[in-house]
Amino acid sequence: MELSKKTKIGGLIKEYPFLLDYFVDKSPKFSKLKNPIMRKTIGSIATLEQASGMGNVDLGELLLEVATQIYHHTSDDITIINPNESPQVASSSGEDRVEVLKNIVMRLHNGASIDEVRKEFLTLLHNVSPAEIGQMEQKLVAEGIPETEIKKLCDLHVELFENSVAQSALPELPAGHPLHSFQEENKVADEKGKALLEAIKGAKDPLEFFAAKSGIIAEIESLAEIIRHYERKENQLFPIMENHGLTAPPQVMWELHDDIRALFKKARTELAQDDLNSTLDTVHNLAVAICDMIHKEENILFPMVFEIFSDEDWAQVYEGEIEIGYAWITPGTDWKPVEGAAIQTPQLGEISLDRGELEPHVINAILKSLPVDLSFVNANNKVAYFSQTEERVFPRSAGIIGRDVSKCHPPKSVYMVENILKAFKAGERDVAEFWLELSGVFIHIRYYAVRDKDGTYLGCLEASQDVTGIRALTGEQRLLNWE
Repeated sequence: MELSKKTKIGGLIKEYPFLLDYFVDKSPKFSKLKNPIMRKTIGSIATLEQASGMGNVDLGELLLEVATQIYHHTSDDITIINPNESPQVASSSGEDRVEVLKNIVMRLHNGASIDEVRKEFLTLLHNVSPAEIGQMEQKLVAEGIPETEIKKLCDLHVELFENSVAQSALPELPAGHPLHSFQEENKVADEKGKALLEAIKGAKDPLEFFAAKSGIIAEIESLAEIIRHYERKENQLFPIMENHGLTAPPQVMWELHDDIRALFKKARTELAQDDLNSTLDTVHNLAVAICDMIHKEENILFPMVFEIFSDEDWAQVYEGEIEIGYAWITPGTDWKPVEGAAIQTPQLGEISLDRGELEPHVINAILKSLPVDLSFVNANNKVAYFSQTEERVFPRSAGIIGRDVSKCHPPKSVYMVENILKAFKAGERDVAEFWLELSGVFIHIRYYAVRDKDGTYLGCLEASQDVTGIRALTGEQRLLNWE
């Protein structure tokens, strides 16, 4: 349909009822539209041009936002006729706006400067929502551009969108809401990032560096708590974004998380080696990367998910984030998830095993008691189970249940997971084994192909274990010693 200054507001709301909430939120002047009689009388004759005057809202902005609302809710093609009715400046549907965004980013990818495209961006697109940025990244991935390439563009298009997305700032959220918790962590991270930059300012020569070294190490270790913040995003926000069709933005952001993790590791290594120049560069890059991530979250990611997540989605995020934990903060209690979420109760019947029978809650308790972090991926590559041990090797939350396992790993390691599952399904392999050290902890990871008696592939069991203490064992202990 065409959308112009002459479009009747009542007809719009009749065809797209969700627009009523948009208008009421846009201006208190539109609250009269809640009255059905007012919608049938005044609404049937009032145009968007008149509505913009009544609500003291810019007409161009109103047209663009109404079109965006319709596109987001229905994907209907909407053609905006520019307020000045000039045939040379007819705008386009939401889909075309995403296409324009994609083309601008591709020009950046091909070497164009920010200055070259900034004017075109502001002229053609004026006001871009965070959701449209997500759709743009989705298009880039669909057309074969890897997440690593989009990641390279991330700083460029964030700079490009800074002014545009400023209007999408979140409302003030109650303490305890998952996004409020993320925002509170970002405030601490911003302070600690700046403190880290201050710590390296006075370390320009070897003597100053060694004097400041212990302080720099302390600031880095304190700032490293931000990894818990990223783990909650990966396990809680990303799966629900994927359920809403936004698979590209999480993968791009996960790449950036891994870059920050790598900078932490590099900084620790260089500090241990007393490599002055490299250390200062790395620590500076680490602090800047974290501050940049804060900007991406506050101006793009958080408004994006706030726009698309339902109350049920936020209840799911809240439940799982408690399992993973928080960085530095204790969430408030002003916000609570919606009531009515189904509570899982233990089944009362017994399950027959190869030897003996156990009740489901006993099986669950046994699995939780094992000193091994277990995850099971079914034959369709969907996460079906993970054990809730007291101390997990890797963070897990309920948000990953039903998620494709390829989305549960950093993009750089997905190919290994896919190769393992492919070999298991083909019957070529039954076990895959890895081991690594993380912050002085030795982790042993094994993947097992699970098959029934007939050899039919049922899925893959991942068993991860902290074996630091086991590796250190020597001699024998034959007597009980609980000290």
